[in-house]
Amino acid sequence: MASSTSFRFKSDRFDYESDLPEHYNAGNRFYGKDVAEFLERGLLQAGHTASCDDEDWGWMVSCATPDGLILEIAIYNLSEHMEGGRPGAPEWGLTLQSYKRKKVLGFLPRTSIVEVPKNHIDLVFRLFQGSEIELAEWSEGSNSKGK
Repeated sequence: MASSTSFRFKSDRFDYESDLPEHYNAGNRFYGKDVAEFLERGLLQAGHTASCDDEDWGWMVSCATPDGLILEIAIYNLSEHMEGGRPGAPEWGLTLQSYKRKKVLGFLPRTSIVEVPKNHIDLVFRLFQGSEIELAEWSEGSNSKGK
């Protein structure tokens, strides 16, 4: 297992064509907000604490998991031109990364990247069950092999 794991999928269920607000992603305007909200809703319905935010490169979903780790899911629209707010393609990439928080010397907070556990990968796959969306390994998105 590697420090990040990535998957891709095709679906026109999520917006990849509309005009995006200029304030999205620090003005870079990337598609994927509705993908992030879909993942956030699924995590919340599964009983996890989760949130989604826009980043200057795309969208991020963060989730505290029962194993005490933090799961982050980066969402990308995989358009050919890779230029944010221009109409894209119905292809999406997800990169998963897991973190562990601990205290150094008993009081200094420290966050470390850890290998993405299988239960985090399984959790993301469960979010897509019943949606007719199939996740496939995406080697360009990370340095790992997926499920």
